[in-house]
Amino acid sequence: MKNALYLFLAISFAFITSCSKEDPANDLLMGTVEGTVYANLPGKTISGASVFVNYEGVKYQTTSNTLGFFSLEVPVGHHQLIIQTGDGKLFQTIIEIDITENQTTTLTTLQSKLTQSGAIAFIPGSYDAIQNIITNSLGYTITPIPNNLLSSLTAMQDFDAIFINCGAPDLTDPVAYDNLAQYITDGGSIYVSDWSVSYLTGMHTGDCNRPLGFIPDTKLCSSKSGSTVTLPGTIVAPDFQAFMGTNIMSIYYDLNQWEIIQNFDPTYWEVVVSTNGLPSLMLRKSDFSNGTSQGNSGNIYFTTFHNDPNNSINQDMQHMLEFVILNL
Repeated sequence: MKNALYLFLAISFAFITSCSKEDPANDLLMGTVEGTVYANLPGKTISGASVFVNYEGVKYQTTSNTLGFFSLEVPVGHHQLIIQTGDGKLFQTIIEIDITENQTTTLTTLQSKLTQSGAIAFIPGSYDAIQNIITNSLGYTITPIPNNLLSSLTAMQDFDAIFINCGAPDLTDPVAYDNLAQYITDGGSIYVSDWSVSYLTGMHTGDCNRPLGFIPDTKLCSSKSGSTVTLPGTIVAPDFQAFMGTNIMSIYYDLNQWEIIQNFDPTYWEVVVSTNGLPSLMLRKSDFSNGTSQGNSGNIYFTTFHNDPNNSINQDMQHMLEFVILNL
């Protein structure tokens, strides 16, 4: 009995000491990499970019601040450093770095420039010019396409994201709506602004009983009932708050008849920007599925305002659209 007791105590002591060992990660030699994330336009910095290194199953990561600067502590050695916005499908840079113990490696402007990694298209519209922000404000490329291209899923899949400007031609082909649903399910992303919400919910009728569309009226209902006004917005989404460096903004509606959201399903949509007295000003969905597959969905962004071609948008709205572009 005494020998059994000694054996039990010895095993218990060995178990306790084995569990009290330091985490091997704490023994790693570490160094630092820092830099500023830039768009393709010289001098234009990017906030909210993910910066990370994967090492032996551990992800060392940080986010660029409102000035685009980041500093990241990583293990000593040779690594691939990844800089991206969103999931990296549209914008991602991968560079090779060598980290020395207790030293800081500073990236050059060229190294930390965010590279366009995906193909982007837009459908022109009378009240929008999102393409101008992509090319003139960020320095990236985008391809114009007609809305009848949406009748071919194969043609759509040449692009990783499609921006649909407010005032784009009405979409009357039921096949095009089915293609949009499949495109997003398979990982493509779309942005619609103001009147182009019809590309989601169907032809405008003045109420919530819209024909066509691929998102049910019970999930989103809006009407052309807005007036010229500046509204205060509360930024709800944490990633957009980090990008803006604040939780408040203002949105200028320069024309009457903008799409006011009447009601929406909060279990279906994520609110990005809200305001007093209205359900929401900006919505996002990142888990869409038309039932054919799940887990690989792209994003849907909808803003109730448009980006007027005459540039009658304020700085907050400019930054909001840059966020959408970079994170679509």
